[in-house]
Amino acid sequence: METYAGRLLADRYRLPRTPSEAFELVESRAFDTASGQEVLVRQVPLPEVVDAEVVDEDGGRARPVGARRGVGDRATRSPEDPVVRRALEAAAAAGQLPDHPRLDQVFDVFVQGDGLWIVSELVPARPLAAVLAEARLGPYRAAEVAADLLAALRIVHAHGWTHRNVTTRTVLICEDGRALLTGLASGAAEEVLCGYDPLPAPAAPDRQSLPPGGGGGQA
Repeated sequence: METYAGRLLADRYRLPRTPSEAFELVESRAFDTASGQEVLVRQVPLPEVVDAEVVDEDGGRARPVGARRGVGDRATRSPEDPVVRRALEAAAAAGQLPDHPRLDQVFDVFVQGDGLWIVSELVPARPLAAVLAEARLGPYRAAEVAADLLAALRIVHAHGWTHRNVTTRTVLICEDGRALLTGLASGAAEEVLCGYDPLPAPAAPDRQSLPPGGGGGQA
């Protein structure tokens, strides 16, 4: 497709041509060359990492050591940097929630360049922020949107997640009228990069399902 003649991500997702090579898309449509479908890609920028100052053995002057967390322009789904790897794993885990009509579907997560990229379905919709910029929602319409968001959050919470990225930009209003909640995967990655652990706690084992004598030794 002539529209998509820009950067190729993960040897698969072709971005549109940008006005300048220095211009970096943070969120954009893309063309999946493997499936022949249009998708949405979001970039979570990776921060710079500055190690502690290093002092020579002879007591010489300290020198800061810094580098980007990125991996160059080769895509990877198992980055060496432990923080980036945990961020990728968190985003991928968030994207494994069951498909639901009020949640966007995540197809792929990888690291390339200085960004963690999340590939999801392309939904015919506009952000709630764009809708509100044109007119306020009436009370009945606002209640409909709220009901859709509650349905989405019930699924999120049922699987142990907390969605801390609910904004007028992560809420989409679809052409068919329903509200769709996005941003869980990108929010999970951002939390890890900020030093938090967004992954749900492991469920406690059901003691009734343990085999006889499998509950531990005697006191």
